[in-house]
Amino acid sequence: MNIELIPVGDNPPESLNVIIEVPTGGEPVKYEFDKESGALFVDRILHTPMR
Repeated sequence: MNIELIPVGDNPPESLNVIIEVPTGGEPVKYEFDKESGALFVDRILHTPMR
């Protein structure tokens, strides 16, 4: 992943892209892969049990 290819956001400063660390064993998260930047983006936090 090249973080230089991740755009600042759709509507700065109201909507920004950020880089976060998601710990192993944390809340279930749905991701989407962006082919252009090679990054995984958080789509949403899942509130249903997945374990």
